[in-house]
Amino acid sequence: MKTVKCNFFFFFYLLCLVLNSCNYDISNSSISEKKVSVFPDYDNIVIPPNIAPLNFFINEEGREYHVEIYGEKADRIIIHQKSDEIRIPLKKWSDLLGNNVGGKLFIEIYVKKENWLKYSTISNTIANEAIDQYLVYRKIGNPNAYIFWEKMGIYQRNIENFEVDPIYENTTAKDNCVNCHSFCKGDPGKMSLHFRLDQGGTMIYHNNKLIRLNTKTDKTMSNFVYPSWHPGGRFIAYSTNLILLNFSASHSVVSELSDKASDIVLYDIERNIVTTSPKISTQSRENLPSWSPDGRWMYFISSGLNDINDVSERITSKYSLQRIAFDPENITWGEIDTLISSSEEGISVSMPVASPDNRYLLFNRMDHGYFSVFDHESDICLYDLENRTYRRMELNSASNDSYHGWSQNGKWIVFSSKRLDNIYSSPHFAYFDSSGNTSKPFVLPQQDPRFYKYYLKNFNRPELITSKVKIDDVDVRDLIYSKAINVQFDPSVDFDALSGATWISKHK
Repeated sequence: MKTVKCNFFFFFYLLCLVLNSCNYDISNSSISEKKVSVFPDYDNIVIPPNIAPLNFFINEEGREYHVEIYGEKADRIIIHQKSDEIRIPLKKWSDLLGNNVGGKLFIEIYVKKENWLKYSTISNTIANEAIDQYLVYRKIGNPNAYIFWEKMGIYQRNIENFEVDPIYENTTAKDNCVNCHSFCKGDPGKMSLHFRLDQGGTMIYHNNKLIRLNTKTDKTMSNFVYPSWHPGGRFIAYSTNLILLNFSASHSVVSELSDKASDIVLYDIERNIVTTSPKISTQSRENLPSWSPDGRWMYFISSGLNDINDVSERITSKYSLQRIAFDPENITWGEIDTLISSSEEGISVSMPVASPDNRYLLFNRMDHGYFSVFDHESDICLYDLENRTYRRMELNSASNDSYHGWSQNGKWIVFSSKRLDNIYSSPHFAYFDSSGNTSKPFVLPQQDPRFYKYYLKNFNRPELITSKVKIDDVDVRDLIYSKAINVQFDPSVDFDALSGATWISKHK
């Protein structure tokens, strides 16, 4: 009997809540000329038609909140509650976007203090073009996480909802470092990934197989470092680097990462051969290879002489943007073409990434060095390959804007930015139009509207891929403890002819 009474009063209480929530009248609301502040800032942006709900909270104190989300077609989404946290139902949101592709999306916000107040309508645009379904990124700890870390991992997030799956978490292998994931044209079936420290090596996922490589040879200075997968699928270009880390008293750059030496090598997956050329392994420091979408050009950066012993000179050196022609059928190289000379422009270039139509390059512009994630003054620039000019993009902020990439249709740019708090990096998106301009960027939506207010990790190296990577952290953990396959240096290369860092490493 007590149970029956208890259940009766419980359901009566719920019924009262429901009836009370329906008992409102916003028809006589006062009108405010201003727009209420919402976080994240999802106002006046262009969004993909397949993005997850833009959950937000309202920066305005009130007793009740009423939100209506609508387009020109389909039913409105109406949310009425006492909480300032607006969580939009996934199914209704997806239907609303799908019915209004290419049109406007409006958000009306009412806040009840003593009386109801209606704020100016938020207006966004739903693009015609979708974004790639998944985003892969590394999550790494505290503000000093590029130096000290505990838990880190590589994760894949379904952009169309809030599902997150680990590809690998380092707690399965003695908290080792994992970094530099790379894909072939956004293909989840072609992936490269490095492990450092315990059970170090390079993972290659190709043709539904996982292999672990020992990439250090007696003719290269280091294991593979920064990758770029050739669009043909057979080759991966990597840098080899002697990396040094220094601390700085500068407010904008707390840590300075530099290379004592670096070269670029080419790994042939079919032959398990690593090769190079005297043109990309010189006495200068070649670094950060990146392929054109047709695979006929390799873009990279280059700076000064190798083996710079003076720390200040090494840290403050600048990098030029270059490219070299490549013949994938005969594995031959053309001549070096300098696109941006650091000495002439007075800037340092980092992270070149070509657009899918091969018209543009995204790159980072800095005062010096190449490790843009450390530099709060790093900006993203757009290089026009037709007229060989560049400009600072409108998507930049006053904080760090660094690692960037393209969707496969070339209409969306993803990049890493610290603009939310000037401490932690988070993935942002911007629409890229036919004139080479971008819309106002917006941060990756999260299920919890206050996620970015309390989450104390960096989202590092965001990379768009077309669908889910069909391996999990157990597969990768088992791979780490398997026997590594040694890569072989190309016997046809006359090593003594190389004058670059590989030569320095060999003769010291």
